[in-house]
Amino acid sequence: MTLDNANNRQRAAENTQQLLSQGVLALFGYNSATNSLDALPLVAQNNMLFFAPFSGAASLRNLPNVFTIRASYKEEAAKIIEAKKIVGSVKSVVLHYDDEIGRNNYETVASAYASAGMSKPKGVAVKRGATLDAASIDAVLKEQPHYVLATTQYTVVGEFLKAAAERGAATPVAALSFVNPDELAESVGSAARGTVVSQVIPSPSTAHQVSIPLVKECAEALDAFNGAKLNYTSLESCIAAKALVATLKKAAPKFTRENILAATGTMGRIDLGGFSVNFQSANHQGSNWVELTMLSRGNRFVQ
Repeated sequence: MTLDNANNRQRAAENTQQLLSQGVLALFGYNSATNSLDALPLVAQNNMLFFAPFSGAASLRNLPNVFTIRASYKEEAAKIIEAKKIVGSVKSVVLHYDDEIGRNNYETVASAYASAGMSKPKGVAVKRGATLDAASIDAVLKEQPHYVLATTQYTVVGEFLKAAAERGAATPVAALSFVNPDELAESVGSAARGTVVSQVIPSPSTAHQVSIPLVKECAEALDAFNGAKLNYTSLESCIAAKALVATLKKAAPKFTRENILAATGTMGRIDLGGFSVNFQSANHQGSNWVELTMLSRGNRFVQ
C-alpha cells in the first residue's frame, strides 16, 4: 500500500494512522526524518518494523524498531570535512533547518567537526519550505567561510548559490545526501557546478549499469515500469525494496509484525548484487558506505 504524504509532517502522521488501522505489517520508505517522527512511537507500540527512511539523521538511529540502509549524516559530514581539510578549507558555516530535526542535524555535523579535532562551526538556521531570506545569506557571507556545509534540501542550496553569485561571493557548497542530488542538478544546473555532495549509494551512471548488477537490475526495472531514467533517489528506493524483500523472505512463512521485525535483526550481511547491507540485532544501520561526488559539466555527478 502506498500513500503520498506531500512532504508534509501532518499528512505523514495521518497516513501512518491510516496504514496501521488497515493492518499493514511494516512501514517502509518514509521520505525524511521530519516525516518519520510521529510514526516512531506508533511502531514501538505495535512492535513492528520501520524500514529504510530516506534520512541519515541521528533521531532515526539506535532505535529498536528502525532499520536503515544508509550511512549516517555524521559519517557523511566526516567525509566532507576530511576532504576539505586536506586542501586547507577549515572554516565553514552549516546551513540547517530551524526545527527539531534541523537543529539535531546541525549538532550531528558539529560533532563530526569535534571528532576531527576542529572547532564548532557557526550554524545558520533557515525556515523549512520558505524562500531563503537576505538575512540568512548575510549571516553566512559575513563569516567569510571557506565553504558552506548544507544539511538542507536542494532549494536552499540553489537559492544560496544564486544569491552569493549575485553578490560576487564565490563560496563553495558541500551538501549531505539529503539535498536530493538529482533535483539539485536539474533545478539549479550550472549555478551549482562544483558543488560537492556526499552519496550513500553507488552512482546510477550508465557505466555502473554495466559493471554493477544491482544498478543494472534497478535501471531495467524502472524502465520497464514507467520508462524513467534511474537516478540516485530511485536507485536508493530500489536498494531499499530489495533489502526489504530479503527480510520478508527471512520471516516467511510467518508474516506478523513481530516476526518480520525479529527476522530483520538476524539477516546478517546481504549482497544485493554489488552493494551490501548488514543487519544485526545490535546494529540496525545496514551500511556505512559514503563517497564524495562533484556536480560537473552536463549536470552530471562525478567521483
